[in-house]
Amino acid sequence: MSLAPASSALPASGSKKPQLIIRHPGLGDMQDALREGIADWRACHTEVPMLALLAPVAAIMLAAVVTAPSLMPFVFPVCAGFALLGPMATLWFAALSRAREETGTASAEAAAAVFDTHRRITIQNLGMVAVGFYLLWVAVAGYIYFHTLGATGPAHGLDFFASVVTTAAGWEMTIIGCVAGAVFAVIMLGIGLVSFPLALDRDVSTGRALVTAFSAMARNPGVVFIWGALVAALLALGTLPALLGLAFVMPILGHSTWHMYRRLVG
Repeated sequence: MSLAPASSALPASGSKKPQLIIRHPGLGDMQDALREGIADWRACHTEVPMLALLAPVAAIMLAAVVTAPSLMPFVFPVCAGFALLGPMATLWFAALSRAREETGTASAEAAAAVFDTHRRITIQNLGMVAVGFYLLWVAVAGYIYFHTLGATGPAHGLDFFASVVTTAAGWEMTIIGCVAGAVFAVIMLGIGLVSFPLALDRDVSTGRALVTAFSAMARNPGVVFIWGALVAALLALGTLPALLGLAFVMPILGHSTWHMYRRLVG
């Protein structure tokens, strides 16, 4: 299926612009995208800046829980919600993969150049969408907690975890929270897998990027959902120990997302 081309200020007036074609990748393409993403990660060593970023974040979260046990119910929603910010947080890695694809080397200068063009407007708008979804998820998770387990009284530390698995309110919170989280994850998967890399790659409006992203998911639901399950599993592993595993998982996913996007949109 091809989509109408987005308007761009770069081509001359009256010039014919290429259409966006939604492709139909298979499982083999997913494996290739992951393999190429790992190759990019090995070439770029992007785990180093991620470690520098995640170490203080993990320390702050641990200190917050120790000094304010009442924050314990929000640790899981906040950490799980990071997946909603994944497409935005890994955009730099996709930019490096794009530069390596075009020039043969993972040049930071070449990767950064795209952010100095008017494409950054679409990227910023998509980032605002991702942040908005994240904040909405945290608010929804808080609402679910306060109207299920929180309604039975405060529980801190180990008492909180015991209440989650041994009380009806705890199970109610878990089930409703998982369903709500799945809805948020599906929506953000539809937005993030294609729209952010597309904004790097083409001169498209925010609306065109979102329409193309959801069209790609609608045309390839099986592949997109399998990719989403893979991302979720890797992110879950990456939270161990103390979020530091994400220093390796997020760069690999960011690089791989670029190559998956290239197989979805032509």
